[in-house]
Amino acid sequence: MSDSSENVGYVEVLVECPFCGGYVPDDFECLKCGTEILEEMDYEQMKFICSQCREEVEDDTDICPTCDAILE
Repeated sequence: MSDSSENVGYVEVLVECPFCGGYVPDDFECLKCGTEILEEMDYEQMKFICSQCREEVEDDTDICPTCDAILE
């Protein structure tokens, strides 16, 4: 298999916006409501997603069960 045909991705960590409930990247402005998500906010509600197919995965997953991407 050549490098160009490998399905390589990574796990993205999203946090739940406490204002609108949307999931956004850590330390970022909420794309849904525009509120700035600050580092000191409570991150109990986190979601791990595959960068390739955007489906939720476990935080320690090596291969996405949906699209078979190799998660680095």
